[in-house]
Amino acid sequence: MFDLRDGYATIPACNMDPLLKLRSKIHGLICQEFGIEVGDIEISLNEFHKHITSYSLGEFNKKRVGLIQRISAEVDASNLVFSAFENSITKILGPDILAQKGCNLVLQPPLDPNPSELHRDTPANSPYELVVWVPLVNAYATKAMYILTAEDTKKAFDFLEKSPMEWDGFEKKCKNLSSIGTVEFGNALIFNASLLHGSEINNETETRVSLNIRYKNLFSPSGFKNQLQFFKPIRISDFARIGSEVEMRDLLK
Repeated sequence: MFDLRDGYATIPACNMDPLLKLRSKIHGLICQEFGIEVGDIEISLNEFHKHITSYSLGEFNKKRVGLIQRISAEVDASNLVFSAFENSITKILGPDILAQKGCNLVLQPPLDPNPSELHRDTPANSPYELVVWVPLVNAYATKAMYILTAEDTKKAFDFLEKSPMEWDGFEKKCKNLSSIGTVEFGNALIFNASLLHGSEINNETETRVSLNIRYKNLFSPSGFKNQLQFFKPIRISDFARIGSEVEMRDLLK
């Protein structure tokens, strides 16, 4: 059981097999893209930074972009993540579920100067989307991410309206309100897309490797994004399918 009154929760996988398959596939592509000899997956991912010391920051970022493109094209990450956390996702969103087509991979060696800055995914994305953040290694301290509760997200914006400030001041205020937890591999951090969140520079001795995918109910608003362009169906109920087939019968001929 989990409680989403704060807008987020850490949940265990109900099925580890698809999660292990996902990690194995991504590890294989990382090794191919960066020319790393395949070895123990957990050690290899945690110690990824030891294999890229010859890359400049620009070269590394170019490789990282190419890797993300390959994962989106070659790995059905949204289905694998859904299968791993299906019970929790359907409990929140119901039986008619769409998933983000692409996959957002985070690959940040220690002291990488490009953490994910404080942000929230709305209003571009729908406030009714569920973000599923999946670490492929154990995430803790600065190797994890920080997030504000729904109440503290509202407090942060109320504070900004009453006391306009520079970005650094607002970011500091938000970080003071935020929480950082440990999310071990085999678990996911799930949260509402409207919550403020981000990550610090990774000051640990291991590489941060994680991915995030957004899910939404078929019938919920889509924010500013074209639902057909950014999402694909993962699970559609018989009831919704019948209605679609009847209403779209002329298009299906």
